[in-house]
Amino acid sequence: MSKSKLDMKNVTEAIALYNRFRSPEATAKLLHFGGGELTLQFEGSFCTTCGFYDYLEDFIFELRQLVDINIRIKSVEEKAFQTFVVRYAVE
Repeated sequence: MSKSKLDMKNVTEAIALYNRFRSPEATAKLLHFGGGELTLQFEGSFCTTCGFYDYLEDFIFELRQLVDINIRIKSVEEKAFQTFVVRYAVE
């Protein structure tokens, strides 16, 4: 099975898969998609000291199951208690 190109359908499906397996500890929500960037908001009671980045990188693994792309975390910003906005660079 060949993997398709990155589009809104794949992003939405990856978010649904992520939330299915990680909620309620972490829940992802799409904020922006376009221009070589993907921005998600993560909320939850996930541990922010040990394995915090694992939650953010897990989304990359879900997306790569659907699309053959290079994507990396560009920035992480804490917006509120247990709420983080993560910008991914799509290469």
